[in-house]
Amino acid sequence: MLDKIVMWIPIDDSLLDRSEDGRYSIFNFDLLDLDLKIGSYDVFKDHEGNVKTQVLHHVWSKIPTSHTAMSFKLFHEGFIHPYVELKCSPAKIMQGHNVYGTDWIEQGALEMLGFLSEVQPTLYSMLAISETEVKQLDATYSFRFRDDKEAEKVLALMRNVSTQHIRKSTKDATFKNTLYFGSERCKRYARKVYVKSNEFREQLEEQIKLAKKNDKCAQRVVSVMSDPDLQAFAKGLLRFETGIKAYAMKEQGIPTNLFQLIRYQRANPNFLQALWLKSNDQLFKAFEGENMKLSDHETVFKKILEVHKTVSTEKKICLRKTNEMMDFYLLLENIGVEEAKKQYTLKRFLNLFGELLESGFTSTVLQRLHVNPVQNFDHVSVYIQLYKAFKKEIPAGTVSERKARNIEKFYYDLERFGFTEMKTKYSRPQFDKLVASLKKCGFSLVYIQNLHVQSSNNVIPFIKMFEMKFEEQVPPNFIEPVSTFNQRLLKLVS
Repeated sequence: MLDKIVMWIPIDDSLLDRSEDGRYSIFNFDLLDLDLKIGSYDVFKDHEGNVKTQVLHHVWSKIPTSHTAMSFKLFHEGFIHPYVELKCSPAKIMQGHNVYGTDWIEQGALEMLGFLSEVQPTLYSMLAISETEVKQLDATYSFRFRDDKEAEKVLALMRNVSTQHIRKSTKDATFKNTLYFGSERCKRYARKVYVKSNEFREQLEEQIKLAKKNDKCAQRVVSVMSDPDLQAFAKGLLRFETGIKAYAMKEQGIPTNLFQLIRYQRANPNFLQALWLKSNDQLFKAFEGENMKLSDHETVFKKILEVHKTVSTEKKICLRKTNEMMDFYLLLENIGVEEAKKQYTLKRFLNLFGELLESGFTSTVLQRLHVNPVQNFDHVSVYIQLYKAFKKEIPAGTVSERKARNIEKFYYDLERFGFTEMKTKYSRPQFDKLVASLKKCGFSLVYIQNLHVQSSNNVIPFIKMFEMKFEEQVPPNFIEPVSTFNQRLLKLVS
């Protein structure tokens, strides 16, 4: 659904003057002559005590419509070509709600321009309508869950989600039941996720308050939003709203001139859906994979082992034990028996010392290794002796669990310490490699990032939401809204 249009409509060139320093101004123009809400950047009293103002400007104002209001502002002078910014939800001004609606830009834009011309005819006559630029389109589509509680649970899981190119908002927590990803000021996409029915109830409460103050538009909105079928449709919806900026559209060869964009959409009716899917692709991929009971550690290891076990294709010699005993021998030689004891538990020390005795060294030799190292056996001879004693032949077809065990340990550390803290314990490449190893086993990124958070619940629900069903975004009886304004009267080009 097209949930918002932000347009910049320039003042006609014929009405503008440009000074030598590059500042724009409008010929024979007084901001006070327009029926606008005016503010000042400089307010003071003269020597007689009279209040004076300098640098007047138009402040953001509301234009009433059939339902909810539109926002607009005139930027009348400065180093940027003067323009009017006009923004609203086409669905709200045409239907009275944005639970569902159309993807089509044309009728919504026509309605917006129509109300601007009706409420501000003088200002409208000054605008170069054909040069209107679309600065942002908000596309929103929803996944349906069994109820609001399930949708809220998924939203809670998403609080810990971040991907390579999509970061959690610096707000860190949800604001008014809304989870933000990235900054709204980013040049390509502004993303947010929320449970629709929660937002719906908040909006309805606001409109009821206005309706009680005899606001006719609000009264019409309340009438629309009180529909039981509409309220039922909103339940269980988790909405993914993406602000698609002009920069992103231009990168993909999509025109930003309003009327060129309308023609483009006629030729490419699904382009808004495609942009939305592309902008959220990484976020949806974070949910790919299986989830299970956190307490089922045996199952966890089996899944890891299935993917990461290594099977020898030929006979091999394992030197791990040989190298371990050589390191212990060198430690005895470097620091002596008494200091070496301090490096291990007593049981571990005795086991290692005993294994050296079994390999052929005497207790006397081992006790005196540190006394006069030059008289000891050369290290090559020692290694050969240890090799003969501790080499291990691994026949072809032997399954090794070593890699799987390391990944299993990483999984349990995530469960114990959390995703964020574990990031600090590894280099970025190491950490990413281990996360990728778990994802390869079928664990979703959402699941991995929530292991610590959800450990007290023992269960992370299985979530499958990768195939967006665009055909189910509106009810079966939905009728595309049509603008009430005439294109010819608005001087539009088509």
